Amino acid sequence: MLDRGIRAQLMRIPSNLVIQDQKITNYLLVYQPKDDKSEYLALAGYSQENWQILKNDIMEAVGVAEVAEVTPTDWGTRFKVKSQWYGPNGRLVKVITIWQQDEESDTVKFITLYPDKSSEN
Repeated sequence: MLDRGIRAQLMRIPSNLVIQDQKITNYLLVYQPKDDKSEYLALAGYSQENWQILKNDIMEAVGVAEVAEVTPTDWGTRFKVKSQWYGPNGRLVKVITIWQQDEESDTVKFITLYPDKSSEN
């Protein structure tokens, strides 16, 4: 049996992903005084006017990326996924996304993303 860390490196996130539109329009693309993501995403050309592109880009990139970490929580299973893609203006976006599959749920919900500042991706 593989240990959890090795298994996480070899697996992909389940395909039943859900990103609520409000997570993009009311959170990621809105300036936040703490842990802001909007400025980083704006550097790649994302804005309120093209939020659907960001949603689609996240879904496509995560769908082919390998899971970096799997963590059991009190509510279910949390997935950490490193991915990268090119934004609307051609700039490389390197992020870590966090997803959660609640116990007894078929869907895997998007929680957040943040810039991947590590040298490897």
